[in-house]
Amino acid sequence: MGDSLEIHLERAEDALSRNDGEVALGHLVEAWKECRAEPLIALIQRLSDHLVADLTPLDESMTLYWHAQGRHVMDLPRVLKDLLSAVARHRAPLPAGTLDWLRRLFPADPRMAPVVVASARYLKGEQEEALRMHNAVLIYVEPPYDVEPLRELRARLPRNLGKEAERLDTVIRRGAGWEPPVLSAGAQERCEVLAAAVEARISGKARASVTRDALFARIYESPEDDEARNVLADVLLEEGDSLGEFISLQFASEPDTARMEHLLKMNRARWVVPLGRYIDPKGTRFERGFPVSVLMKTPDIAEPPVAWGTVEEVRWPHGGVRPRGQMLNSPALRHVKSLRGVSGTSVCDLKAPEASALQRLSLRTTEGKGLLEALVALPRLRWLEVDPGEPDFVSRCLESSLASRLECFAVRGGAMHVQPLVLGPSHSKWGLELKRDAEVPVTLVLEDVRDVEALVPVLRAARRFSSQALRVRLCFDWGLGQTRDSGAEVSALFARGRAMLEAAASAYSRVIWEGS
Repeated sequence: MGDSLEIHLERAEDALSRNDGEVALGHLVEAWKECRAEPLIALIQRLSDHLVADLTPLDESMTLYWHAQGRHVMDLPRVLKDLLSAVARHRAPLPAGTLDWLRRLFPADPRMAPVVVASARYLKGEQEEALRMHNAVLIYVEPPYDVEPLRELRARLPRNLGKEAERLDTVIRRGAGWEPPVLSAGAQERCEVLAAAVEARISGKARASVTRDALFARIYESPEDDEARNVLADVLLEEGDSLGEFISLQFASEPDTARMEHLLKMNRARWVVPLGRYIDPKGTRFERGFPVSVLMKTPDIAEPPVAWGTVEEVRWPHGGVRPRGQMLNSPALRHVKSLRGVSGTSVCDLKAPEASALQRLSLRTTEGKGLLEALVALPRLRWLEVDPGEPDFVSRCLESSLASRLECFAVRGGAMHVQPLVLGPSHSKWGLELKRDAEVPVTLVLEDVRDVEALVPVLRAARRFSSQALRVRLCFDWGLGQTRDSGAEVSALFARGRAMLEAAASAYSRVIWEGS
């Protein structure tokens, strides 16, 4: 004990006066490291339980993220919440690997002990490795902890268990013999002030919870309701919740960008908690104080929470597994306007496309029976991206009613040929971009003359989108077909390709040729 203890208690008191419970919790844990007095442990547990009450649990799936991004002050209580729930749900001890993971990932903390002791109640004699890790974590945390359940455990263990039974005896002796340090009068007084502040915070939140919860529910149900967001901002500001300030800043005509970035850095992990554990916090974008665009870490969510009501865009990483229909058909996603990185099958699985709010789709595959019909059935679809796409699928899209509805249609396709061998293998790509309001609405990019024949029908079908102007960007040299050593086969290929392309382009009012 000493000045460090007093400093941390003073800072915790200051943080609570500003209603910054997470910062206060951090200082209380630091104070505990200086002195493991019972009033401090009680304060940490009480404040921690209060702060974690509205948060979803965390599990071991966050390990890689923690290694990459670092931990948040509320991560440990969220993990412990998950572990305690698992013990109660399964009426079984925690696996040895989970306890080892907990010990390796987090510094010793008094909140660990009750969870480990609760888990130990279900240990059996044959679970020697699990017993070893329960002992190890309690030795790691050190007293105080409840020894009565440990004594009950020791009484039912077989006599011949050996080394781990002896270690459990040591754990019990340490717990039973622990003498709590006595705080100085000043530190004790500060703890009493802090305890009163924590209880006042809990009572205040309980009183305001009906109004606050009703406003959150109203926003999730009607995300366009800016009045509810502004009222919520006022309520949260009165409680000292930094989300209130963040909402207000995002509504400001000239927002303080630096302050918003700071608030996001400090609170992003907490503010995305209502969405569940399956999104990447770093990939979440906020508008008007709430998540509006999210990056998924998993293919699917069985039952998205109601907090998804403010989400308008869902993105899946390139190359990842695509979502299944269960998630996309959830009422919680009824306000989603953009899906990026989905498969054609996912779109086909939509149960009521005619009621969908989808305006933008980015497809990674065109698989799925009836995909074109599913796209046509989306009444608000205005933007379609396909990568990779096939010429036949693109032509069929442009021959449907999509041609008159889409504002943008962008396609990237790969090489479609292996012949003629004299030109060698190709890894070329082609691209088609249609933009209705552009000066040149249709742009075709060609990297290989062998793609021309397959793309001429696409170019003809694109006239249904616009025949006003066409840009053809060539990434190869027509002259290659006229060189001395090109050969008759190659020369004929280039000549035929050029004639077909020029004939198809002639149907446009204006043609801009770029490249060779």
